[in-house]
Order: sequence, then C-alpha cells, then structure tokens
Amino acid sequence: MPQMSPILWNIMLMLTTATIMMNMTKLFFMTNLNTNKKNNKKKSKLNINWKW
Repeated sequence: MPQMSPILWNIMLMLTTATIMMNMTKLFFMTNLNTNKKNNKKKSKLNINWKW
C-alpha cells in the first residue's frame, strides 16, 4: 500500500486540477458570452479586437 499511495495522490491531484480548470474555463466562457451579448450593439469593434 505505501508504494501505491503516491500514485493515488498523483491521480487525485490530476483529477482535482482538471475539474478546477474546467470550472474556470466554463466561468470564463460564460462571462465572455454574457458581456458580448450585452455589449454587441455598443462595442462591436472592441469585442472583435478582444477576440483576435
């Protein structure tokens, strides 16, 4: 068991980091979509610049 513990810890860390990254990306994309929908009429040029 002590030999398997570091592997299990590494797997758990990888899973936790993957879930955190997915949540951060989801929040990031949702906020970007909301801001783009609200500011498409006012700041279309600025949104295009930010995308590129």
